[in-house]
Amino acid sequence: MNYNQLSLEQAPGIATPLRFFLTAPLFGIVACIVLLYNGPDILQNRWLPETLALTHLITLGFINMVMMGALLQILPVLAGSNVPAASIVSTIVHVLYTIGIFLLTLGLGINSPQIISLSLFTLLPGLLIYLIAVSFSLFKAQSKQASAQSMRFAVLSLWIAIILGITLASGHASDTVPLLRQLTPIHIAWATIGWITMMVISVSYQVIPMFQVTNEYPALYRQYLALFIIFSLVNWSLVKYFYFDLGAYAEPLILFFTGLIILLILSFVVITIRLQFQRKKRLADASIYFWLTGLFNLMLCLLAFIVSEVLHYDLSILIAILFFTGFIISVINGMLYKIVPFLVWLHLNKNMMLSSGGRRKVPTMNEVINTRKSFRQFYLHLTALILTILCVFSPEYFFYPAAILWLLNWGVLWIHLFQAILLYQSCLESK
Repeated sequence: MNYNQLSLEQAPGIATPLRFFLTAPLFGIVACIVLLYNGPDILQNRWLPETLALTHLITLGFINMVMMGALLQILPVLAGSNVPAASIVSTIVHVLYTIGIFLLTLGLGINSPQIISLSLFTLLPGLLIYLIAVSFSLFKAQSKQASAQSMRFAVLSLWIAIILGITLASGHASDTVPLLRQLTPIHIAWATIGWITMMVISVSYQVIPMFQVTNEYPALYRQYLALFIIFSLVNWSLVKYFYFDLGAYAEPLILFFTGLIILLILSFVVITIRLQFQRKKRLADASIYFWLTGLFNLMLCLLAFIVSEVLHYDLSILIAILFFTGFIISVINGMLYKIVPFLVWLHLNKNMMLSSGGRRKVPTMNEVINTRKSFRQFYLHLTALILTILCVFSPEYFFYPAAILWLLNWGVLWIHLFQAILLYQSCLESK
């Protein structure tokens, strides 16, 4: 592995990211229970209360939970700048954020403005504490690495997405606050493209070459991709918001900036796949298959979006499935099978070297979560994903098998992560 330009000595305590990683699959399990309880109708309309609850269980509960934990771990290592009081901040944020997501999704699911309002008293402080701490660390960092620069744009996008989300949640929670539906696509764009996709791109610049033993991404590409995406997203958002004021210019501008964003994201997909197929180490690795599955689904998502726009046909449910479950969850799953074993290996090495008994044998990354386990879960994940896509066309046949497989999938992932933590604890106790 290539550890050049990494500040491994500044890595936070292992509990800082792992508490987020271990909680995330539990929200996936809750999402499956919501699916099974409500039945196939939940996928028919994205504005149903149950569908909104499901969406936020997956996006805030699983995806954002993992990404928040990952950023706390990666930021000091890549940017060389510690998050202030990382252990205390992560503990407080984790508790507030977990409670907040539970209350928000419950309030959305049963259409209760009172519970939605209550959720904001824990969710907002948790997010604000996290964002202030991370932003302070990230923007004071001296690192000029492409990953650090892209992370700055990603965190800025998260600020924007949260502000828009608060505005929309306030509209749901109070009759005195107008529900500005026109902000919904802008909120979704900043959350999915600006925050989630940008974070995946940022992390991939380091994770792909390091863990999958590939060549580096082209230097100029790393330097300018995030800047071009954010530039396009800002302009798209402004045109979208002032759509009616721009008259005849609005539609061409929307098409131009939408096309530019699609081309930029597609370039990332093509370059990443090319690097993975040209990797120097050809050993079987489930993480690579998770990545390839995710990137393939991202291409399908972009294609479905183009078809939807050209034909003016509502494919929002299919696009959401391809993006969130097909792309993001696949990629996150693949990263967890690299990041968690690496953290266990790294922190055990540190502890063994500092112990009075000297350095003892530390489990390899493959021994922390072995390849057979990760491949079994990949096949479970892939089958659930295929059935979920088929649900869009024939929910009466595929909905319940898909929901049950997702339930098993997240359960298995949680068990694998928990077993890695148990191994870490047992190694510490026996040193």
